[in-house]
Amino acid sequence: MQAAGADGYSWCEVDSATGALTERYSSGISAPQWEIDGASGANSRDGVTVIRYPFRAEDALTGLLAFAFRRNVVQEEEVAILNRMAAAIETLHAVPLTTARLATRIGRLDAELAGIKIAERTRGLMANGAAGSDAVEDIVRHVESVLEGRQFGAVLEQLLPDMEERVQERKAVARAKELLQGFQGMTEEQAYMHLRYRSRVTRRRLGEVALEIIRTRTI
Repeated sequence: MQAAGADGYSWCEVDSATGALTERYSSGISAPQWEIDGASGANSRDGVTVIRYPFRAEDALTGLLAFAFRRNVVQEEEVAILNRMAAAIETLHAVPLTTARLATRIGRLDAELAGIKIAERTRGLMANGAAGSDAVEDIVRHVESVLEGRQFGAVLEQLLPDMEERVQERKAVARAKELLQGFQGMTEEQAYMHLRYRSRVTRRRLGEVALEIIRTRTI
């Protein structure tokens, strides 16, 4: 993620258990030099300049991206590049939060719709003076049919396995690239192209190739 001549970067997320900022990824400069506190802007100390970009959602701090330079002066052109990068990453970082809110809202509406259908059927049966046991059986069958027709839950159940697999694959690819960069001195782009090439010539999924590299490099 080095950009605009930065010598290092740090990505922090808010820990769900403690609410504190916790460093997840970093490169180039050790964590103690970052003074991670969620503040924005730039400061310099001991010949290192750090530019911070806090990410927020609904007025709550959700993450922090910081870039470090081993010098006291950072050019305006370099800052402009980092500003654009941070804005793009912040937009992407907000996607899970937005998706979670939408999923919660849709789930509630889905449940509300099911409740309305069941209540309407129940009132109809009671108004018709149906026999007690027959009415209960009709309501049970109606509840079952309504639950079977709920679309949102079915869509999520179909998406979940695929999303879990894709996330695990991307984690493996990221780790394999790090190993290739460390052991063979490749750039991030070269490492990715190497994985793609191996995937193509062996006719295996990218994740399988990545896992093979991880196994051979960590044994």
